[in-house]
Amino acid sequence: MMLFVLFSVTVAMAQVLVRGTVVDQTGESVIGASIQVKGTTQGTITDIDGMYSLEVPDNKASLEFTYIGYQKVILPVSSSSSFNVVMKEDAQQLSEVVVT
Repeated sequence: MMLFVLFSVTVAMAQVLVRGTVVDQTGESVIGASIQVKGTTQGTITDIDGMYSLEVPDNKASLEFTYIGYQKVILPVSSSSSFNVVMKEDAQQLSEVVVT
């Protein structure tokens, strides 16, 4: 009986493995893009091919994809375990830059 209870708790706490790639609008891999489970500190970055894998707590989580110079992308995990993300440039004009 104790073994059954232990197995049930382990299954209930099972995480979902999410994989995919991150590219820019031209199809080039985005190296070092940050993928984070929204509202947590759990995350990863993309490799040299723009690929990533991350275990998320459950299907109700959302993923935040960020990279300097690109717009943030937020996607709900739901039932999908594969996300191929295309990041769009975030062209903002700076009025002043101070370097110290």
